[in-house]
Amino acid sequence: MTKPAITLFITDAVYRAIGHVAAQWAYLETELDYLLSLFLEHEEVKRLGLANAQSFKNRMSNLKNASDVLLKDQEQPLIEIKDIITDASSLRGFRDDIVHGQWKLHRKGESLTSGIRVIKSYPYYKVREMKFTYKKAEDIAAKISRVTVKVIEWRQEYIHFK
Repeated sequence: MTKPAITLFITDAVYRAIGHVAAQWAYLETELDYLLSLFLEHEEVKRLGLANAQSFKNRMSNLKNASDVLLKDQEQPLIEIKDIITDASSLRGFRDDIVHGQWKLHRKGESLTSGIRVIKSYPYYKVREMKFTYKKAEDIAAKISRVTVKVIEWRQEYIHFK
């Protein structure tokens, strides 16, 4: 086995939390993409000319637009899917920070804990450093999993076509 050139000073609990967030997010995205793929096959939605999108934001926009068309006469399912889209979108920033951020020791005054350094490059470079613990990351993973359950339950209740 190849040995890493850089030793990361993070605990096994942090490694686990990062992996847990990544795995839960992958599961959520797959469920949302599956739902979107079902919607995109509908003739009414095809007329919208929605383009395949790689970015999560654009895929959620497509899901919202397709939902508006397919569920225009079904108030409750439409409200619920829009809430799901909002919930998933609100967790994306945390997921990005946890998975793409640089985990490191974080010092604030005399306090030393784990933290994340995040560099955003668009539209300009901005560096943020914040305290972030594995417990907070595990909480995010749990929240992501609850949204996934909502997607699955919503699809099972309301979608009866393939």
